[in-house]
Amino acid sequence: MLIIGGLIVGVLDENSFYQRIKYELQISELKEQISEFNSQYEKDEAQLKELRRNPKAITKIARERYFMKADDEDIFVLSGDLQPKTEEKDETVK
Repeated sequence: MLIIGGLIVGVLDENSFYQRIKYELQISELKEQISEFNSQYEKDEAQLKELRRNPKAITKIARERYFMKADDEDIFVLSGDLQPKTEEKDETVK
């Protein structure tokens, strides 16, 4: 009877040691995701503040990301250029 009770508590029960370890691993993964999202949020917030404060920052972003140019200049896009690491969902690109 003691062995059966130990098996139920250790493996089969909803609150078993196995489930507890599984939940702890899931919690640690979620905490890592939270920290990644917080760091991305801080970067985006800093960029947004820069856009609000400096109108030239808008032209800088337009030039870097969307290859926009002034009327009197030419842009050369090399195929070996690295793309931005962040995958942004852009409404203009399908």
